[in-house]
Amino acid sequence: MHTIAVSKDRPDFRVFIDLLYGADRNVDTEGNSYPVNSRTWTHLYIADRESDDPSVKLFAIQEQPLLFSVESSSPRLEELAALYLYMTCGASIAKSSQPLSSDIISSLQDKYRSELQRAENAVWHRSSNDSPYPQQA
Repeated sequence: MHTIAVSKDRPDFRVFIDLLYGADRNVDTEGNSYPVNSRTWTHLYIADRESDDPSVKLFAIQEQPLLFSVESSSPRLEELAALYLYMTCGASIAKSSQPLSSDIISSLQDKYRSELQRAENAVWHRSSNDSPYPQQA
């Protein structure tokens, strides 16, 4: 389990789909992202329907609503989702209650360079209340 202390709004949850599996992937999602482009969601579940990959869960810890837990039975998916949440809105990140050093974070950024680039290019960064479903540029 990874924990991330968030210090600002989360990204549109759909960026996590692009990050973990790629754009236009057939996934099952659940959560509280209302409206769909919300940046204040507190729980998210994603499962890929096109593979046997395990699900990923991101959720605020009830007693500490700015502390998020990221869990998956896939170490790779868990690590990637936690890293991205930290990079976009986190103040700190820990694995099994042990804070990750800047060297480890840099190493993870190198390891997941292509996935992070895929998320960076996600159309969902441009979503808003006026345009919840932006078109690909």
